[in-house]
Parts: sequence; C-alpha cells; structure tokens
Amino acid sequence: MASRTGRRSRALDSDDEDSRPNTPSSTAPNDGKRQRRTYEAPGDDDEDGSQDEASTPSTAPESILPRGRPTPAPTNSTAGRQSGHLPGAIVRVKLTNFVTYTSAEFFPGPNLNMVIGPNGTGKSTLVCAICLGLGWPPSYLGRAKDAVEFIKHGSREATIEIELKRAATSPKNPIIVRVIKREGSKSTYMLNGGSTTGRKVQELANSFNIQIDNLCQFLPQDKVVEFAQMSPIELLASTQRAVAGPEMSKMHEDLKKLRSAQSEALNRNKADQELMANLENRQEMQRTEVERMRERALVQKRLKWMEKCRPLVEYAERRVKYKEAKQQAKSVTQELKRLRAVSSPTLKELESKRKYEKEVNILKEKRRKELATSERKCDEAAKAIADAQSSIDDLKNKLEAEKKTPSVKKSEINRYLQQMENLKRARDQPPELFDVTAMTDEIQNLKNQHRAVEEQKTGLNSREERLKTQYVDNKRKRDELEKSLKGMQTGAGKQEAKLQFLSKDTFQAWEWIQKNRDEFSQHVYGPPIVECSLKNSTMADAVESLLQPTDFKIITVQNKADFIKLQGKLSKGLKLHDFSLRVCPVDNLDQARRPLPAEEMERFGLTSWAIDHLEGPGTVLAMLCAEKNLHRCAMSSRELSQQQHDQLAATSIFSYVAGRKVYQFMRRAEYGTAGTSSRVSDVRPAKFWTDQPVDMGRQAAVQRDLNEALGEKQIIQDELKNGKDETSRLDTRMEELKKAESQKREEKEQKQRAKAAYNKLDAQIEEKKEKIRNVEKLLAESKERVKELVARWSDALVTKSEAVLAFTSAVADVKVKSSALLEAEVLHIEASSDLEALTAQNEQVVQTIQLKEVEVADANKAYEVHYKRARELFVDCERTQAEAQKLERDENDSGFVHMIQHMASDVKTLESLEGEIDAEKAKLELTEGGSASIIKEYEDRAKVVEKLRAKLQDDAQKQADFNHSIREIRARWEGRLEAVVARINDAFSDSFARIGCAGQVAVYKASSDMPADCTEENGGADNGLDFANWAIHISVKFREQEPLSLLDSHRQSGGERAVSTIFYLMALQSLSKAPFRVVDEINQGMDPRNERMVHGRMVDIAADDGGSQYFLITPKLLSGLKYRRGMTVLCIVSGENMPAARQQGEDGRWVDGPKVDFRAFVQKAKQLGFGAPQNGRRFDSGVGMKGFETASQSTAVGA
Repeated sequence: MASRTGRRSRALDSDDEDSRPNTPSSTAPNDGKRQRRTYEAPGDDDEDGSQDEASTPSTAPESILPRGRPTPAPTNSTAGRQSGHLPGAIVRVKLTNFVTYTSAEFFPGPNLNMVIGPNGTGKSTLVCAICLGLGWPPSYLGRAKDAVEFIKHGSREATIEIELKRAATSPKNPIIVRVIKREGSKSTYMLNGGSTTGRKVQELANSFNIQIDNLCQFLPQDKVVEFAQMSPIELLASTQRAVAGPEMSKMHEDLKKLRSAQSEALNRNKADQELMANLENRQEMQRTEVERMRERALVQKRLKWMEKCRPLVEYAERRVKYKEAKQQAKSVTQELKRLRAVSSPTLKELESKRKYEKEVNILKEKRRKELATSERKCDEAAKAIADAQSSIDDLKNKLEAEKKTPSVKKSEINRYLQQMENLKRARDQPPELFDVTAMTDEIQNLKNQHRAVEEQKTGLNSREERLKTQYVDNKRKRDELEKSLKGMQTGAGKQEAKLQFLSKDTFQAWEWIQKNRDEFSQHVYGPPIVECSLKNSTMADAVESLLQPTDFKIITVQNKADFIKLQGKLSKGLKLHDFSLRVCPVDNLDQARRPLPAEEMERFGLTSWAIDHLEGPGTVLAMLCAEKNLHRCAMSSRELSQQQHDQLAATSIFSYVAGRKVYQFMRRAEYGTAGTSSRVSDVRPAKFWTDQPVDMGRQAAVQRDLNEALGEKQIIQDELKNGKDETSRLDTRMEELKKAESQKREEKEQKQRAKAAYNKLDAQIEEKKEKIRNVEKLLAESKERVKELVARWSDALVTKSEAVLAFTSAVADVKVKSSALLEAEVLHIEASSDLEALTAQNEQVVQTIQLKEVEVADANKAYEVHYKRARELFVDCERTQAEAQKLERDENDSGFVHMIQHMASDVKTLESLEGEIDAEKAKLELTEGGSASIIKEYEDRAKVVEKLRAKLQDDAQKQADFNHSIREIRARWEGRLEAVVARINDAFSDSFARIGCAGQVAVYKASSDMPADCTEENGGADNGLDFANWAIHISVKFREQEPLSLLDSHRQSGGERAVSTIFYLMALQSLSKAPFRVVDEINQGMDPRNERMVHGRMVDIAADDGGSQYFLITPKLLSGLKYRRGMTVLCIVSGENMPAARQQGEDGRWVDGPKVDFRAFVQKAKQLGFGAPQNGRRFDSGVGMKGFETASQSTAVGA
C-alpha cells in the first residue's frame, strides 16, 4: 500500500554517505572523534606514545563500566559465541583502517542480526567488508571500482579479518585475512595464518555455498533497486543458484543451449527446404531453354572446329602452288644459261674493257693521294719558317729589354739609399716618454664615474616606471570610485555595488565582459543580480528564498565556444576563481512549461509562478528555470491544507511558497510515490532585489577613498617631475664624462702608435739594405742573361734557314706529283670512252640477259614464298590433328576427328570451306537468343539440389537427437523445479496471509510458436520449449477487492515491491543451504505499517533454530517493533561527540580513552520509564530491555 507523504517530512538523506570509499575523514594525529571504539587485544606501544595505523593500544582502557564488572576481551577463540552458528556463518569480523573505521570488531549472532545506526555512521561498511573479505571484487557492491578506494583516508593499507564457522569435519574455524595496499593497488590474502590467493578464498566460500554474486543471498544497499527491478527470467536463474544447487542451473543451461541449437537447426532446415523447392522449380522451368542452348552450343562448337580446319584446306591449295612455282623457276634458269652461252665472246671483250677502266681509275686515285701528301709537307715547311721568324722576333725584343735593366736597377738602388738615410735621421730623434698605466687608470676612472652616474639614472628610470604604474593604478582606482559614487545614485549602480559586495571576482569579470563584448560570437549576459529585477518588490522575500547567493552571480553565455573562451580568460588570464558560468542557448520562456494550468492552480490555492515575478533578458530567465526550476516553483499568499499539500506532491511541482514557509519536494524514482518527501524552510528576508536606500556610511567611505586617491595623484605627479629634472642633470654629466674619456683614450693611442713606429725603425733600415743587395744581385745576373739571349737568337736564324731549304724541296716535289696526276687522268678518260662505246654496241644483248636474270629471281622468290607458307600450314595441321586426338581421348568426343577426315577427303578449296561455314552460321541464327551461361547455371543448380537433399536427411536425424536429449534432461529438471517453486510458494503465500494479503509464486513455462514445435507429440501450443524465457512469476494482492496481479514496477508501489521482495527472500530460507544472507536497507520506501509487518515476519523466520544467519541493515528504527531471543542488535555509534580513542594523561603519557557502555544507556532508559507498562500498554524506544545485558556483551562492537 502506498505510503502517505508527510507534509513536513524530513529530507531523504543519502544512504550511508560516510561508508562510501571516497568519504573524507580526519587525518590529524590521535584524532579520536571519528574513530570507532572497540575492545582490543593487548599490544605493544611505541615509546613516544604514538601508534601505527594497524597497531592497537597496549594498555587497558579506562572503562566507564560499573566497577566490579569485567570488561569483555574477545580473542580468536569464539567458541562461547558460536554454539548456534551453521557451518559457513560469520562468527567474527575485524576491520582496521577500512573506509571510516580505524579499528572495529563485530561478533554477529547465529540468527537475525539487526545493524542499526543513523545515516552515515558506517552500517553498509560491514556489508562491504563481508564482500571484499571473502574474495569478491567491489563490482558486486555497486560502489567503487577498485578495492584501494576502501582504504581509510590517510592510511597506506586496510585489513579485513573474517572468521567463519567451521565445517563438521574441520577442527577449527577458518580465519580469512585480506590486506588491501594502496601502493600498487594490490591485495594479499591469508587463511589460518598462511599465505593464500583470492581464488582459494573464493573456493573456500563456495564450499560453504556462500554466493556473494547472487542477489537472493547477498543484497547490498546499491543493489536493492537492481534486485527489485530483476526480470522474472533473471529471478528464476538467481533462485535456482540460491536454493536448487549447481546441478539444476547446469541442466537449465543445457536445455537452453540444446533448444538454441535446435531452433537454429530448425531455421536452417526450413530455409534449406524452401531453397530446395525453389531450385527444383527453376530447373523444371529452364529445361526446354537448356536443350535449345545445348543445340546452339553444338553448332558453335562445329563452327569453331571448322575455323580450326581452315589450315588443312589452305595447305592442300598451297602445296599445289609451290610445286608449280618450283617447276617454273627450273625452266627459267635453263633459258638464262642458254642465253649466256650464245653471248659469251661479246661479253668477254666488254668485261676486258671494264677491267682496264677500273685499273686506270685506281692509278688516278693513287696519284691524287700522293699529290695531297706532297702539298701537306709543303704547308708544314711554310709553317716552320713562320715559327722560326716568330722566335727570332721574340728573342730580339727580350735582348733589347735586358739591355735597359742596368739603368733601371741603379735608379732603384738610389731610391732605397735615400729612404735608408731618412730612417736613420728619424732613429736619432726618439719620441717623448709617457706612463701607460697612469693613463689607463685615468681612463678607467672616467669610465667608473660614467657607470655610477648611469646606475643612478637606471634607478631613477625604475622609480619613474613604478610611479607611472602607480599613477595608472591610481587613475583606475579614481575612475572606479567615481563610477561607484555615481552608480550609488542609480538603480543599475546599486545592483553592481551589491554584486561587488557579493563577489569581487564576479564583479571584475562582469566589468571585463562589458569592455570586451566584441570578442564573443553572441551576447554574454551578466549575473541575475544586475540583469533581472522584480516586477513587484513585495515578492522579493519569497522569490529570493527560492535561490541561493551563488545563483545571483551566474554569468550566462549562449554557446559552448563562448563558454570555453570566457572560462579560459577569467580563470587563466585574469586569475579569478569566485565566478559561475552557464550555457543557455534558449531565450524563449515558452519552452519552460508550467506543470499546472491556471484552473488547477486555483484549485490548489496557488496564485502564480516564481518566474512570472521576474523581468529581464529571456536567456537569463531561461537559465534560472533550467538551474532552479523557477517555472515549477509556485507562490501562494496563504498556507495550504494538508490535503492540498499531498495532492501537490503527486504533481511535478518542484517547490512552493505559502505564507512565510518554503516547501520543497524530493522524489526518488526507484520507489515511486512512496519515495516522495518534502523539506520545509523559512522565507528569508531579501538582500539583493530590494529598494533599500543608499548606505550613507558606504557612500562616505567611497568619498574618503576618492579623496585619498586624489591626494596620491598629486604626490605621484610631484615625484615624477623631480625625477625628470634629476634625469636631465645626470644625462649632462654622463655626456661630459664620455667626452673626457674619448679624448684621453685618443691621446693614449697616439703616443702608443708613435712609440711602436720608433721601435720598428731598425728593422726598416735592415729591410732597405736587404733590398739594395737584391737589386745588385739582379744587375750581375742581367749580363749573363744577355749572353744567353744572343746565343739563342743565332740558333733561331739557323733554324729558319733550314726551314726555307725544306720548303723549296717540297715545292719541287709538288710540281712532279701534279704532272703524274694529270697523265693518269688522261688515261682514265680514254679508257672510259672505249668502255662506253663498246657497251652501246652490245646494249640489247645485255638487257636481254638482265631481264632473264630478273625473271629467274622472281621465280625463285615465288617458290620460296609458297614453300614457306606450306611449311607453316603443315605445322598448324599437325597441331589441329593433335588437338582433335586429345579431345577424343580425354572427353570421348570424336566429332573434331571426323570433321578433319571430312575436310581432308571432301573439301579441297577454301571456297568449299566457306560454304559449309555459312551453312552452320545459318543454323546458329535459328537458335539465337537466351543467356550464354544458362547451361552452366542449370548444371551447377543440379549439383546444389543433390547436396541439399543429402543435408536435409542429416538434419532430420539431428532433430531426432535434439528431441531425445531435451526430453531426457527436461524430465529430470522440470519436476525438481516445480517442487522447489511449490515450496517457495507455500512459504511466500503464508507470509502474505499473515499480513492479511495474498501472494503466489509459480513457474512460467514459455512455449515456442514455431510450427515444427507445435505438434501433438510436443504438447501443441503449450509445448514449454522456450527454456530461455522460462521465468518465475510473482503475483500479489494487497487489497481485498483486487485480483492477484503480477509484481512489476507499474502496478505496485515502491513499498509494496519492497515487501514482496523481502518476503520472497525469506521464502528462500527454508530451501536454501546458504549459511548467511545480507539485506541492506530493504525497508527503504516502505510505510511504517509495512515495515512493522515485514520486520515481525523476518523475526519469526530468522530467529527460529536451524535457520540461516541474517544481516538486516537499516537506518530507521520504529518504536514497538517485535523482538525475540536469539536476535542480535549491532549498534553503530559514531559522531563528533564520541570519546577519543586515546587521550593524554596528566603525566603526559597517552592512554586509551573511555569506551561506550550500552549498559549505562539501558539503566538510564529504565530510570526514565522506557519499557515499563503504562495503562496496560508497553512502550519503549525500540530496544527490548530484558536480556539486553547479555546481548550487549555478546555483540560488543566498537564504533
């Protein structure tokens, strides 16, 4: 039954926030405010009193228990606590530096364990420890992805120690330790003190039938919704794993696999049958066409053979022709021989004349070459004469030049002597002496003075730059103050002043945006505090109460590119931090639809929407609707009734303001209407959209700041003027020092050059002496060169005379050779004339012989052509014959051979062959049309049909095998499944009957609709062969007038689904062999009535002897709940008021702090009257007082 939403219910807090891995916690040394307290075994302390993350205090803590009562000190031996535990049940859990726990130890009872405590204290942390400690990964918790995220903040490692109840055959309880190390994200496992692996730990857990990965057994907080939304098919799988054992799950999986394979085979078989029928139909349709195309193919084959027989017919013709050409060539050759024999005397005389003419021509050419050789020698002699004359002229010029050398060299010697005298006179006049060091010191002194003055000027320049910067800052400050002073007199200015007071960073950002709007592609809107205003100032308190201070400073951009650019400029460029940006491309408020029409609002007592009271840019208003849902925030001038409040909770209204209160709805979709609650707060006085007068004190402060800025301006200007005067004086002094230094440096360089020149005089004098000696040596050598030139000149004259004589001899030889050539030319003319005359007389005889020779050559050529072609055709004939024989041998086709025989015997000419080819082409035209590939397709299709026929026979046998296997497994599995579900149904129905409702659990047997499956043998339409969709259907009825209906997220509320879920889990207990079950906050979304009913039923079932161990985690604890002996209540105590884990005594040493004693709480409750009967009724705080001391001792859990 849906729970009724309370009008002023508290906000739904997040579930166990402090138990999540990312929860921050204190890391201060010896900070005990957030540490859980527990009883620890004694250990060793460090000398300085500090303790390591994993160590435990060594001294006994100072207890707040009554004196005389011993403090429990549990050890590894828990025999006294586990008498009722089933094998595999959890006997003890110890945590160190795990999530929020520094050190804690739990001792669960054998039956129902209620883990209670406020939100955020760490109840779900125990669930996380059980999952991780038994070797399962964090993914089964639905929280963090990595185990290292469960290490307490500030610690290097976390330790989980779990002690399980031993099996009957085991001598001691197995103790599992998992250490999670932050470095390297690694975990190590230990089993009974020895190292082991996570897989071995899981194998141990599986041996006790512990299934952390089964939501029917282990249901953590973040998996509750997942279990509630589990489909019926998934519920069947989880139920089988939980209560039916692995054999049932395996049989189900085998059935699904067999059925899947059978379905695939049936689909393939159906497709194959359809394909085969289609192929056979096509074969029959194409049979006539194939016959016609086969006839056409035969004609085409004969045409092809006839073309290949063409060389045989041509060879027969060519053989006759080459024999005739051979005979013709032989006859013409005989005629040529007879003609040559008759004309023999005439031809011999003609040959003699031709031979003589040839010999005379050779003689003529020989003498022509001899003349050319003589002329070449004559030219060489003339060239030798010219070369000799050129050598004579050259030697004559050199001789004349050499004769002028003595006078030139003597003048050169005189010049060197004069220069040497000048150098000696200069050597006799040494330069003035000077002190180089002193002059260098003077120059350095001037340079140092210049540098000192320059440093003074640099200092003045730096000071001037600082003053200029101060002046710019002062001007900006004056402008801002003047603008602020003026703005205090305008509405916009007042709002900007409020923005500056609210956030200086946002105010600076808004000023920059106003000055740089051209940098953005679309308009950028300022914060709502400056862009928006109220239409009616009386609504300021109500509207501002719907917003937070940060909402008033949001800057709105209209596209992502401008967002990225502005964010980078403000955060990286201007180094601003306190600002907020939003992207809102919509400027149309029509898209922000109101959740209720006007007539509905009047019925609920609402007058308007918050967004209707604001005016400003559409984009900014749309952003406020998107961020704060102002279009879904209603306004009312009066308080609403409880009925109107409850009705509004069922709508999509976000919040409403009534009177001086703000009501905000919070909804959790996974629990439906049961997950709706509301939060109430007071209407705050408006701060930003008000018409308050200007703060005169602030205005006076701004005026004072402006006057101070004006005074600073005058001081800066005076200092700048003084600085410029001083800089001008220093520039003049620097110029004087630079000029003095330059003069002194020039004087020094002049004296150094004079001294260096004097030092070089001796070397220069010696250089002149050396040059005089060299010139005198050249004079002596000049005489020898004259003698040599005269001798060479005489030799050149003799060479010229010899060349003249040789030229004369060569000219005479040319004359002799010219006469001999002339004589030979005359003889050649006479011989050529005689040859031409005799040739003319016998021209007819010669022509006749030449013609006959041409005829002989043509006849021989014709013979060779015919013979060559005949040989080529003969080779083609042999190739064709071989091809025909191969065809007959390989394919048993003798048609080609018979055609060759026919051609050899009956067809003698190419014309006859062409006639037969034309006849076959005529036949081909009669069968024209159709596809050329139809025959191959027909034959290939026939092969496919044969293969399909064989495959269908094999498929029929496979289907028979499938049916046999499915029937065999189903016969074993179905009966056992129905028996299990029947027992679950009994327990489930009984639980619902006890709360006045009805419930039923049944197996849904999904059937296949395939025609091949819907046979009488398989049971027809109800064949139940769709094993993959078999499911468990849970039907419930929470109201007497309703029929039983399937449990789903549409028909039942969140609370009703939660009740059904927990009753189903309890129904599994009677069948399941699981040693323990964990349910974390399953009561979320239940109303108090359902929660009491469920709690009572859980107590009855879980507290019975022999039942599984239960862990029920809940943050809520209603009064008047049912409790029975055997239950264990584990209270998680945490908070800022917890006693410190360790504290410093008066002697300076660290000792354990006091422990929380629940016995004192019980005594105090009794004194206050809790648990005592009042007027026949018993009331308490939800904790049974009787037997509490025993329970608290047996479950001493430190928080």
